[in-house]
Amino acid sequence: MIYCAIPLIIVFSICYAATRHEDLRKIFIHAAKFGWWLTFFLALIAFILGMIV
Repeated sequence: MIYCAIPLIIVFSICYAATRHEDLRKIFIHAAKFGWWLTFFLALIAFILGMIV
């Protein structure tokens, strides 16, 4: 299941960063930061749901 989420997180992070910046270096820096944040957030939600169920 996690293998399906990894490409989605990468693509979503790059697309979101590309809407905010024009410089390619800034896009990848922002995408990396947003990707880590998104991964942490999704893991936190999965942990909370795992504890509930």
